[in-house]
Amino acid sequence: MGFTILFFSGFLLANSLLICSSFVPLFIYAIGIFVNPPQVQLEKKDLPGSVMLGDTVEIEMTGKITDGPGALLIWNEVPEAFQLVEGNNYQIVSKGFEEKRFGFSYKILCTKCGHYWLSSGWESRHILGLSKAHLSTDRVRQLKVLPPLPRIRKIKLPLHTTPLVHPSGSTFTVGSLGTDFKEIRNYVYGDPFKAINWKASARTMGFGKLNPLVNEYEREGKLSIWLFLDGNPDLRIGTTIENALEYGAQVAYILSHYFLNKGYSLGMYIYNRRGETLDFDTGKKQFVRIADRLLRLTPTNPNALQVFWNEHFSRAVEKNRKYLISRNPGIIAITHITSASSDDLFDGFRKILAYRGKRMQPNALIINVLPYSIVPKVDDQETFAARMLDVSSRSVSKRLRNLGMPILDWDPRKESLESALLSTLMLR
Repeated sequence: MGFTILFFSGFLLANSLLICSSFVPLFIYAIGIFVNPPQVQLEKKDLPGSVMLGDTVEIEMTGKITDGPGALLIWNEVPEAFQLVEGNNYQIVSKGFEEKRFGFSYKILCTKCGHYWLSSGWESRHILGLSKAHLSTDRVRQLKVLPPLPRIRKIKLPLHTTPLVHPSGSTFTVGSLGTDFKEIRNYVYGDPFKAINWKASARTMGFGKLNPLVNEYEREGKLSIWLFLDGNPDLRIGTTIENALEYGAQVAYILSHYFLNKGYSLGMYIYNRRGETLDFDTGKKQFVRIADRLLRLTPTNPNALQVFWNEHFSRAVEKNRKYLISRNPGIIAITHITSASSDDLFDGFRKILAYRGKRMQPNALIINVLPYSIVPKVDDQETFAARMLDVSSRSVSKRLRNLGMPILDWDPRKESLESALLSTLMLR
């Protein structure tokens, strides 16, 4: 544009000085075309495979800048839930014609569990502004934040008519089948065909019973554990960092680590989610599988659209009846109890009683996560409302406890998980 104005002005005015000066911007533009904007080559530095919640992690960014001169903005994206405690996660660099190296570091506080990608990127501008800004991003680093593992020495599941028995003292759930005959019962989906008692099945067919019968023997080994975790996104009562859903996932993580570390067989079902089932298994491999599922339970973006199935606890118990009947495990349900969910919890508990049979009492525990103490409050009215909701949840759990359901109320702000689990000795 400058060349055109000067050239035609000089041509019309017959001014040779203007005509010659018009070639100056043209010459600068021609040089600018052959000068590329600067380019960045990021160097990846590995992070720890996993860190604990509350840990501070140092992130280092290094690399080199090539090609032409210009200004650059280099950054490393920090997850929204994390806190920048030292340094800056970006740097502004000006480059000449020579290659230039850069480097900066910062520290972040991991305030929320989950899988996170730390995206890096850069934006460069041509020194003469003759081209558009170049923008590039790359998901170069993954960070896994795990809940801390408290030192839990013993967990007791409350029984109704017998003294409390630690799972390691039980002898009727996992391991190989023994030789001691237990009973003849109806066939359940998942039973091995070799366990079918064909003679007894043939005799009952004469009475109109078409279901086959199987022989059941006492199992040798330790007690199996089955976790029911409420994964309803509506349980995000609190903040984006601290809420009932986050604490429920942490409880499931801690309990699975405790039981699997002791050598027990453990399975888990996440209801009000997508019906996610993890079958019984033992060892570190099962713990890694459960931990990965739990870390992906809560979304990294709290504003993301959540689609879930309103499944309820009683439906989850019915759906997993084959595990509850064949293995006879200790049952731990983790949820937040409200007046709306009390009838459903009691219905599910009655189904557990039916699956156990008349001779056996359920070895079960329901953990009621109380999140109202972590809800932000700006005035006295909100404080009073939070207290009323907390009292309502406790009163509902007390009513269910009086009906025979073993329920543990846990407020994560007022009591540690170790202290709460020790209080299960008082649940009778």
